[in-house]
Amino acid sequence: MRLLFGLALIFLVSASAARAPGRDSTLLIEPIALDRDKPDHRDFGQLELLGAWRLKSDNGFFGGISSMRIRDGQVMALSDAAYVLEFAFDERQRQTRLKVRQLPGIYTSRQPDLDSESMITDPATGKMWVGFEYSNTIRRYSADLGAKEAWVAPPAMKKWPENQGPEAFVRLPDGRFLLFSEASPGPDSTTEALIFRGDPIKNGKNTELFYYKPPPRFSPTDAVLLPDGRVLIVNRHFSIFDGVAAILTVIDPGDIQAARIVHSRTIATLKPPLNIDNMEALAIEQRDGKTILWIASDDNFNPLQQTILLKFALKEARTR
Repeated sequence: MRLLFGLALIFLVSASAARAPGRDSTLLIEPIALDRDKPDHRDFGQLELLGAWRLKSDNGFFGGISSMRIRDGQVMALSDAAYVLEFAFDERQRQTRLKVRQLPGIYTSRQPDLDSESMITDPATGKMWVGFEYSNTIRRYSADLGAKEAWVAPPAMKKWPENQGPEAFVRLPDGRFLLFSEASPGPDSTTEALIFRGDPIKNGKNTELFYYKPPPRFSPTDAVLLPDGRVLIVNRHFSIFDGVAAILTVIDPGDIQAARIVHSRTIATLKPPLNIDNMEALAIEQRDGKTILWIASDDNFNPLQQTILLKFALKEARTR
């Protein structure tokens, strides 16, 4: 349903040159209070709030943020409609230029890949890998998503639900790639995840399955590698009764082995009445000796939802 809504939106706005991909647009940056009742509230578990903003644009292709990368104030986000969103983010400014372009090469296969949900970058070469739902495929791109290089449909992902497939992607220092399904069920209320021993394009048929146990009634939607080697995961919950919520968890790669259930540890919870939405995308930076965590929401291209960007400092020291 989310993809169909996105496609309908693309059709409706495509006639407007001002909103077309490839054209620069304006992105509005509005500071907000994460806790409306306590605007000075800064401590959220092991996270210290540094800032919160609502992002808006007149470009109809802006939104649906499913994954992102932030380096020195430059944001590259990927929407779940296969669009790349790029802008410079300065906390002192209230607007910035937005560049929108479509992922290259998505219409060259029999079935186009339009629901891009997860991405990772090779820090040495800049090459990027993107996971797609519905088709349950992985595509590798050149640096900064400039050109499509290759794709693979791993057999282990074939039976993953169409709208709950490769949601979270992370690369470990030892060369392993981890890919988490949003909700392909495993034993004991777990979700399936895969280990690729090297480039998934080359090793897509040789995967190992393990099981990630998220908090009850939550599903993983993105993951990043922390400087100390652990994996931080954002887990999402939504229901019509209690709305949206997010739980941040960490897992230790040393616990990850084929066929094993990997348990997580909660470090922060974000839930109503906090000013949040469908929190889905993560990015991490090191600044002035601090580990900075960014979290963005996916508005599903729904006018009733918001694109929220949160900035935190990770307070905790490593504990086991």
